[in-house]
Amino acid sequence: MASKKSLSTTGHNIANANNESYTRQRVEHESYMPLRRGNVILGQGVDVKAVRRIHDELLEKRLRSTISDNNYFEERVYNLNQLEDIFNETDGDGLNKLLNKFFNSFRELANQPENDTLREIVRDSAHLIVNDFHRVDDRITSLKNGMDIRIEKTIQDINTLTEQIAGLNIEITRLELDDGAETGDLRDQRDEAIKNLSEFFKVHTYTDEKGQFTVNAVGIGSLVSGGQHQYLEASLVRESDDPESSGKMGVFFQGRPNVMLNNKFEEGRLQALVKTRNEDVFYLKDKIDTIAFQLAHSVNAIHSRGFVNKMLPVDGRGIAYNDGSLKQLTGIDFFNSPNAKLHAARKLKLSNLVQESSDYIATALAPNSPGDNRVSLAITKLQHEKIGSNGTATFEEDYLKVIGNIGVKTAKSKINIEHTKGILAQVKSMRERVSGVSLDEEAANLVKFQHMYEASARVIQASQEMFDAVMNIKR
Repeated sequence: MASKKSLSTTGHNIANANNESYTRQRVEHESYMPLRRGNVILGQGVDVKAVRRIHDELLEKRLRSTISDNNYFEERVYNLNQLEDIFNETDGDGLNKLLNKFFNSFRELANQPENDTLREIVRDSAHLIVNDFHRVDDRITSLKNGMDIRIEKTIQDINTLTEQIAGLNIEITRLELDDGAETGDLRDQRDEAIKNLSEFFKVHTYTDEKGQFTVNAVGIGSLVSGGQHQYLEASLVRESDDPESSGKMGVFFQGRPNVMLNNKFEEGRLQALVKTRNEDVFYLKDKIDTIAFQLAHSVNAIHSRGFVNKMLPVDGRGIAYNDGSLKQLTGIDFFNSPNAKLHAARKLKLSNLVQESSDYIATALAPNSPGDNRVSLAITKLQHEKIGSNGTATFEEDYLKVIGNIGVKTAKSKINIEHTKGILAQVKSMRERVSGVSLDEEAANLVKFQHMYEASARVIQASQEMFDAVMNIKR
């Protein structure tokens, strides 16, 4: 029977040779308690003590930790690359070039302030800037919404895994306590589920004083304890709940929305998603809104002081249309200035008058001065004024700083991912040497246990022949 069990286990190992989540098994034999017959001690053969997994718990913990690190940087690189693509200017003019063209168009208008064609060029270049601000804002919003969906899907996957682990805990405990059955394959399934869970954040496992197998999210607390498990959920943070985190995606224990877990997870795919969504996307959107807001207000502050290139009547009332209404000649905004920095890129557009006609683009600082170009010159100087970043950077420098910040984070994550990939490959190789199935070794065991079975059968056969010989004595 011992030989048969060993053969069966060897066959099971061979069948799972290509199963990466499988841990090879070995049958542990022990001799029966011997019998004493007078001065003779008689052995009673062998018994199967247990079927043991060749398993290194410390190595498994190291593997899970490395998986968390690797998945964190993989997710970071994936998301940051999408942010970088928003500002990819290889296929056309990006916002930086469009800003330069806008100020250059005003510079050309300053040289010929009476040229209506140059006014059209100024308005067209402004249209391009407005459209590109809208494009960038739309791409950021679309990326943010996509991350929200992925975070919610990730939470669902996490809850499915914790539920699966809790169910396996119940089944393993039942089989081992009630039937004394072998649970190596179920433990492999549990290890695989924990390994999958470690893709989302770092986990720590242990058996508590009550014998309950527990899975903790490092920095968070217990997600699974024996047959009990806690669900996570994700939702947008409302301003009434937390003004500082309003609009961000929050992760909570189900039923406890007041305790936000966002920054408590360590590494893993979930933390990378939440960090990119709540920090990098917010930073990017805030900076783009700031540039749009400052551009509109600084240009309007100068443009509104100028006069259009039309003769102003002596009575100062303006020029009458055919319908009797008056035409505004000064105090005209170039952009429809946003009231606040929030969503300024989305709301940015040309003022109604400039949109209506390029005649409303002012160049003169005084009325009835067709050759006056002081307003146009003042607007061109904004290109090199230290307006952004609290008066320390120009529009161009501020914009390039935004792109550079994302680029540096992406580059660092790419370096880290190469490092963690190397470590992960090394740890997997070590695990394979310890717990993996060697077909050569199993083939040798197969022959050994087969011969053991045949030899045991011969012992039984010899004993039967001896018994028959004794029985034949009487005959």
